[in-house]
Amino acid sequence: MIKQVFKVEHYWKVIVYYNIDYNLFYYIERDLIIANISNKTINNVYNNMVTHKAKAVTISNIKNHISIVLFNNHKSIYDYINSIVHEAEHIKQAMLECYNVKDIGEPPAYTIGYLAMKMLMVLKHL
Repeated sequence: MIKQVFKVEHYWKVIVYYNIDYNLFYYIERDLIIANISNKTINNVYNNMVTHKAKAVTISNIKNHISIVLFNNHKSIYDYINSIVHEAEHIKQAMLECYNVKDIGEPPAYTIGYLAMKMLMVLKHL
């Protein structure tokens, strides 16, 4: 399991877990609790991920300006790229909602590009 933490300037914190090891889920749970994510949501996320109903999930707390992304093992690099772009979109949506920014023009496009780039940089370690 790999953990990545990065910030989008001073606006948003992103924590990403790749190839989750469920024996170490308490580390993820701790980050979710610190981000003020409800126990119900944490339990739902755990159940969906451990049963592989979801390949990946993003949990955001708009009030605290944080998103936590979880990735199960993926079959291929292309499968990972698809999930990374998908989850980057969810982070971008949370950020735009928080700052009341419309999803048009260059700023949202650069934001998703930045998010995907940061996560794609970890692929070489998987």
